[in-house]
Amino acid sequence: MKSVEIVPLTKKIFEPYGRSFEIPSSPPSKRGEGWDCWSYVANMNASTNVGVGIVKTLKRPLIVDEMERHVSREEILVPLYAPIIQPVGLFKDNSDPEEKPEITSVKCFLIEPGQGIILSKGIWHSPAYALEKDTDYLFFIENKKDLFGDELVNPWVKFDQNEKLEMFLKK
Repeated sequence: MKSVEIVPLTKKIFEPYGRSFEIPSSPPSKRGEGWDCWSYVANMNASTNVGVGIVKTLKRPLIVDEMERHVSREEILVPLYAPIIQPVGLFKDNSDPEEKPEITSVKCFLIEPGQGIILSKGIWHSPAYALEKDTDYLFFIENKKDLFGDELVNPWVKFDQNEKLEMFLKK
C-alpha cells in the first residue's frame, strides 16, 4: 500500500490538476446591508447546462482504491460545513478510454470551507473524504454524457494490480 500525505490547498500546488479558489481577502465587488459578494472568484468552462449535486461524505478509513475522470468536462467541488480531503491524479492520455489511474501521480488536498477547486478535464479523482466528521460538499459539472459514455453507469477504475493508497495528515 502506498502512503500519501494530505497537504493544504494552495493555488500553486494544485495547478497541475486544475484551479483553486477561496473567499478573497480583497474588498468585495458588491455589498449591501448584511452581505458581501465577490464576483467572480472562478470560472468553469462549460458548453451546456451545469448540474449541481450534493455529496454526503462519511468519516471512513482514508484509503483510496479506485478513481474516475471526466475527459470532456471540468468539475467544481466546494465543502459546505467541514474540511474535506480530495485525492486527485494526473492522466497520461485523455483520449485513451482504457487508461487506469496511476497511484504514483496521486496527491491529496485538504480543502477547507470557504475554498473550492475546479478539476481540469481528465483529472482522476475519487469522492472526497471527511477529515473530522461526516459532512457535505457540492459539485458542479456540465449536465451531459462524457466522451466515453455516461459516468452514472460505472465510472470507477481500480489502480493497477488492485493497489491501494492510504492518506495521512502530518501532525
